[in-house]
Amino acid sequence: MSLKPAIFLDRDDTLIRDDGYIYEIEKFAWISGAAAALKRFHQAGLPVFIVTNQGGIGRGIFTEADMHAFNNHLIDAAKKAGGAITDIAFCPHHPLAPDPAMAARCRCRKPEPGLLFDLAEKWAIDLGASVMIGDRDSDVEAGKRAGVTAYHFTGGDLDQLARHVLSDHFSAPARSQQ
Repeated sequence: MSLKPAIFLDRDDTLIRDDGYIYEIEKFAWISGAAAALKRFHQAGLPVFIVTNQGGIGRGIFTEADMHAFNNHLIDAAKKAGGAITDIAFCPHHPLAPDPAMAARCRCRKPEPGLLFDLAEKWAIDLGASVMIGDRDSDVEAGKRAGVTAYHFTGGDLDQLARHVLSDHFSAPARSQQ
């Protein structure tokens, strides 16, 4: 089985606006250019994965079912915009969780790279040929620890960064190997 490159994206404040532990579908709102960026990556033939810390689960702010419903809405919105999200991996842990099991140090909470490693194994992804985009230092660090090229999204239009990533990181031969 040949490995393929991919795009890994943080969710909150990279794809969607975050007002603090967002899980309510009625609060869903794209970051500027996010829907266009997902479409652009899809048209380039790159699988897109979301890797997201969801410590609100561990802290008891919302349930895993709430998060899945929100993520399903996100996947549907991406499809309607012409994009695609291949899979979403999440970490429910948080250092301030009341349950010690949810507060324990784990391999999946960014900046740890466990979510990227898990998705790469599940989907036959070439991490060395892949990209991580996120708005926090922990996103960039997780990407670097996983061996991917990491981009820090500092706001503005995500599609502008997507164009830059495609032109700088993914050559035409690499995309045609999909």
